[in-house]
Amino acid sequence: MRKIFIFMTILVISLVLTVSCTPKDTQATIAELEARISELEEENEQLRTGSEQRLEGEEETSEDIVQKEFSPTIAGSLYISGQTTAVYVMGDYAYTSGQGLKIIDISDKSNPEIVSTADPNGWANNFYVEDNYAYLPYSIWDNEGFVSGGFKIFDITDKKEPTEVVVYESDGSIGSICAVGNYIYATYDISEKQEEGYYTTLESGIKIIDMTDKENLVSVGTYDTGDSGAGSLGTAGDYIYLFVRQTLGILDITDKENPTDVGIYRSSNWANNFCVEGDHVYLPSANALQIIDISDKENPTMAGGAFASGDIGYVFVEGDYAYITYVVRDEDWQAIESGIQIIDVKNKNAPTVVTGIEIQGEAAGIFVEGDYAYVGAGQAGLQIIKLYAD
Repeated sequence: MRKIFIFMTILVISLVLTVSCTPKDTQATIAELEARISELEEENEQLRTGSEQRLEGEEETSEDIVQKEFSPTIAGSLYISGQTTAVYVMGDYAYTSGQGLKIIDISDKSNPEIVSTADPNGWANNFYVEDNYAYLPYSIWDNEGFVSGGFKIFDITDKKEPTEVVVYESDGSIGSICAVGNYIYATYDISEKQEEGYYTTLESGIKIIDMTDKENLVSVGTYDTGDSGAGSLGTAGDYIYLFVRQTLGILDITDKENPTDVGIYRSSNWANNFCVEGDHVYLPSANALQIIDISDKENPTMAGGAFASGDIGYVFVEGDYAYITYVVRDEDWQAIESGIQIIDVKNKNAPTVVTGIEIQGEAAGIFVEGDYAYVGAGQAGLQIIKLYAD
């Protein structure tokens, strides 16, 4: 188009010059026009080259954002004494439950190493890590039943030498625990041993503790769940989500001293844990992952679900994917298959299983960080899984 325009301009000017100009003036003007045309052609070439470079850049950007292809493989593993269930990862370190809280250097994924153990004389079935602190529930039992319990706070700034900050004693065993801002939220259960040898719950609920001064914890509120049991909890904003006895409860904790009921969702099965992400709760239910819409806190509803290869243990959600652990058991409750599966949850109404991988042990807790998934696999310890193909 530019060349046509230039040609037509020259043609018109030439006709005008032929009619109105002297030969000398015409030659000078034509020389100026030729110089200007040369300049315009140079500018046109620069524009064309720039456009091609932008297109090439756009193509490179498009390639960069293409979703990586899932191709899970075992990258490394570490035997840990006891049953490894919960896992948390922060930076170059993983934290796992077992006989005490294990702090593991995972900078070399193929050769993870335990660097220290917090509370080595206790058993950490559940814990919470936030910033430079770890929160560990503990329980002491004897033949007569529960003796004492509560939780301990450890400073883990020095990964090789975690130090105990404080011990909080509870009137019951602590189940699930998390810390948000200046508050600790922990489920508790007071049980009594029966003549038949089993225990019955007398009282349970949630304790809310102010930890503004970590060395002087102050109990500020409780939420009573009667004899329902401890259950598991999660927090998001001004809400606590408590799952106990097949029921997901939503509590408003704006007033820390008086948590109030907002809404409930009833599931058909028990769950070891769940994950709150945005306006949805990802809740395991036997061999199905339920996605619960909580945009209306007073009326949570199921948006969709997907089936796994076995009973789901734990779920972790990152971006458009849910990562679940599962175990398949025989009639004697022995594990015959275990692993993880990756579920595409972009469409909450129709999530789909993408892929998975079998692992040793009994897959329980899972944490995803970057290109890797970290799984607590019972007696098989820690399993590190690379998620993507090279």
